[in-house]
Amino acid sequence: MGYIIHYDIAAIFVCIVINVLYFSKKRFATKANRYFEIMCVLVAVATVTDTISVYTITHADTFPIVLNYIINGLFFLSFNTLQIVYFRFMVTITGYDTGKIGKVINVVTITVFLYLLFVVFFTPLTGHAFSFKNGVYHQGMLLPSLYIVAYVMLASCILLVMFSRLHLTLFQRFSSFAVIITSTAFVVLQFVIPNLLISNFAASLLLVVLYHSLQNPDEYLERDLKVFNQKAFLEYTERLFKADKKFSVLAFDMEGFAFVDQYMGVETGNELLLKVVDECKEARKGELYFLGGTQFVYICEKGEKEVSQHAEWLRWRFLTPFMIKDKKVNLTIHLCCIHCPEVAKTGEQIMTSVDLSLAECKRNNCNELFYATAETIEKGQRVSKITHILQRAIQKDEFMVFFQPIYSAKDHDFTVAEALVRLKDEEMGFIPPGEFIPIAEESGLILEIGEIVFRKVCEFIASGALRAFNIRYIEVNLSMVQCMQENLHTRMIEIMDEHKIPYNMIDFEITETSMNTNNKLLHHNMKNLIECGCTFAADDFGTGLSNADYLIKFPFEVVKLDRMFVKAANEDDKAQKVLFHTASMIGSLELKIVAEGVETKEQAESLLDVGCEFLQGFYFSPPIPPEEYIAFLTKSSEFLKEKMAFVDAK
Repeated sequence: MGYIIHYDIAAIFVCIVINVLYFSKKRFATKANRYFEIMCVLVAVATVTDTISVYTITHADTFPIVLNYIINGLFFLSFNTLQIVYFRFMVTITGYDTGKIGKVINVVTITVFLYLLFVVFFTPLTGHAFSFKNGVYHQGMLLPSLYIVAYVMLASCILLVMFSRLHLTLFQRFSSFAVIITSTAFVVLQFVIPNLLISNFAASLLLVVLYHSLQNPDEYLERDLKVFNQKAFLEYTERLFKADKKFSVLAFDMEGFAFVDQYMGVETGNELLLKVVDECKEARKGELYFLGGTQFVYICEKGEKEVSQHAEWLRWRFLTPFMIKDKKVNLTIHLCCIHCPEVAKTGEQIMTSVDLSLAECKRNNCNELFYATAETIEKGQRVSKITHILQRAIQKDEFMVFFQPIYSAKDHDFTVAEALVRLKDEEMGFIPPGEFIPIAEESGLILEIGEIVFRKVCEFIASGALRAFNIRYIEVNLSMVQCMQENLHTRMIEIMDEHKIPYNMIDFEITETSMNTNNKLLHHNMKNLIECGCTFAADDFGTGLSNADYLIKFPFEVVKLDRMFVKAANEDDKAQKVLFHTASMIGSLELKIVAEGVETKEQAESLLDVGCEFLQGFYFSPPIPPEEYIAFLTKSSEFLKEKMAFVDAK
């Protein structure tokens, strides 16, 4: 029988290329990777032994019979084991390697492999797979069963792909079907035409498809930095969780790259990041993972000592400047540690905890090692949930605007009000503004929310509901993010024009935090809005150290005393004196004063005595919906007779 070995020779070259490509790269040690590596070896062994066996079979009388049995036995063992390993590979890729199904599959594959070993190992004695009689090669009676095993393994792979839509992409499913069907066809062809050695070529093509669709090492690698990426981190931590192992994650982030990118160029910034990574890899034995941006993590499986060693070295290294293009660059490092599974029980929880912990370190300018807690995870889950609620509320226009009446001593009436955004969720109920507004600012959603609120205020004013009550203006809060927008004044004017409301009906409130942003841009926006007739109020006065400076720098007409400042003055004589002198100073600048957080008659009386022209707080009314606000204004005369009788008495 003349064997056609062209396909085997081609398969050898394909195997060489795939092995060089795969094993020359940094590889992430997953279970699927190990199976793929075994397949690479098995295909190489099967192809080489099959090619050699062509010569030894046709010259059986020249070679020892033992050598023929060894070479052919290695071929059948490697080729048929390949089908089993490929099946195990697909089981792992599709996620069926755990639970009861995983245990059943383990038993089945072990049984099949033992049967294969039995057939091949005892073939020299029984001739079950093949035999040599009078120097001629003969197929054994159990050889068809080995092909049947291969068919069953390949058919099982088809079923796995069909029921694994959650684990595989459309391209991966398509390529898997293609390679399985092609491999099956080639195995059948090999069985029907024994002298056409094509099955190994099919196996080598299988490796090519797997390499490009399911098993490319680059999927786990951050190419530029040559470290494992977030996907590798999540897979490895999942493996540790499944094995019920205790471990810790040491995460760190760096500040200073924005300066380098801005003044030295992005390429220099990337070069600096690569230098930092190289030093971290060289100095520490642990594997470094890149999570994105400038965030990296080590997985510490040897306890607290390993965490401390890593953290100590990192702190020490970042005390010294990095040299880049003959220039010294100082970077600030923030570190956090997450104990697993005590604090985090999934990879996603670790990621959330890392983000929140490092953000906390940045806010507090903390350079020490921050240990995450279970509360960190709960906070992260709540933040994520509220972010989702905010996104839905923007899409479905679910934000409400409440109004809190403000008493005017000059008018002896409630001629001013503050518009305040409120959010209610069916499951969580009312979410405090102090909680959802910072989340909205951090996520960037505050821009859309701010515009929604301002539009609702303008709609309310335009409705004419306030005309009968001599309302002078409504106070509207501007967030820090809004103040940083170059077109803020243009957008606000457009909305007011759209609703045809007088510009002087709006007084914009700005906090001290907003004043710490781009002063030139803020001045530009304020100037344009003031020229139209709007006014501005400095909100939360008394909470910072340099508020008086802002009153000089910015064109405010109103100053709002923070509720905590007002509360302190009511409880402490020294604070009362500070309040008195503060009010005097503000009054000397010819600015109006609004005192927030008024809760008692005594507070109201003392605040009017020190020169506060406006009073706002629960003593008069909490923030209320528009309909209730109109009802409140309707009965304000009777209300003032009760609440502000001491004014009439004077």
